[in-house]
Amino acid sequence: MEKVFNIVTGFVNKMTGLFLTMLSFGVMAEILFGSPVMGMSVIGNVMDIINVLGDNGVVGIIALVVLYQLLDTKCCKKE
Repeated sequence: MEKVFNIVTGFVNKMTGLFLTMLSFGVMAEILFGSPVMGMSVIGNVMDIINVLGDNGVVGIIALVVLYQLLDTKCCKKE
């Protein structure tokens, strides 16, 4: 059973890293080219998420801190 959890955890960690890389690429491409990437405004979507969290006051800040901690531990973990 532990082997299955290790496989699933490894898959999720790799997908999270891939999505963060794609997010970074999308932001940089949108900044460089000045238009949405593949029809999606990555910067607009990120700003919408930040606005939603910001409108919720303290709860939004707590959610943002928790999300940052989750992403920081998954992406910066040395293997």
